[in-house]
Amino acid sequence: MSTTAERAAQPILILTPNAMEAADISDYLLRRGYQTVISELQLDGIVSPKDETAKPPQLIFFGFKITQTGARSWLDAALVRGWPVVLVNGDTTEPEYQRLLMLSRPFDTPHLDAIMDSLERSRLCVS
Repeated sequence: MSTTAERAAQPILILTPNAMEAADISDYLLRRGYQTVISELQLDGIVSPKDETAKPPQLIFFGFKITQTGARSWLDAALVRGWPVVLVNGDTTEPEYQRLLMLSRPFDTPHLDAIMDSLERSRLCVS
């Protein structure tokens, strides 16, 4: 299996405590043709970047506050492993997160299109 095919087989994760936000992003991705989208409202009980055997997701939309207990640790572990992350409401000024794509609330289809077009052009995400 090629790296591109292997990457496409991995799910896109939507991690946010906001159920409406998760539904909006999920609906958008499904309409765009992504077949495996998983939404979680909590960080425990899902694939963990701290698990060395865990396969990387195709993409992560991360909507938890970085100041929330466990959220920074989860995000940092994902970044160390090279997992692609889009910060939702990523209005952080912290330098280690400035390189990430950021989706600011409120967002709509053109904002999501810009993120996904950028990722598809860079081949980080495969439709």
